[in-house]
Amino acid sequence: MVSVEVVVKKTTASLELKGDATFGDLMKQLSANHGIDVAKQVILYQCKEFRMPPYEQGKLVVFDGEQRQVTEDLTLAELKIDGSEALVCGELQDEWLEEVKWGAFGHTLYEADYLNHREFVIFNGK
Repeated sequence: MVSVEVVVKKTTASLELKGDATFGDLMKQLSANHGIDVAKQVILYQCKEFRMPPYEQGKLVVFDGEQRQVTEDLTLAELKIDGSEALVCGELQDEWLEEVKWGAFGHTLYEADYLNHREFVIFNGK
């Protein structure tokens, strides 16, 4: 058994999970206990963001600020989550793609050929 503390909705929840539990199991238990849908959960742990967005068909997305990795659901042991540090869970409100443009006075001077992904997440909401 692994005991994991998660700060969610201004409270600290202690979750007891099996030794071979996956990150998806953790998210499902959070959904059952606190009512945040798995698709809307954003979990922070050791400077990384963990999500399971619906457009990735149940795969785990790990973003460290620079690289975005999409993998199959990993066990907590593989992610080095052993209960020694608390996780923080927030709720995704909205996400969108934003065009990258620079300019002034109503004129576009530069337009990139890529889009930036933006998220609006609330942590410790009511």
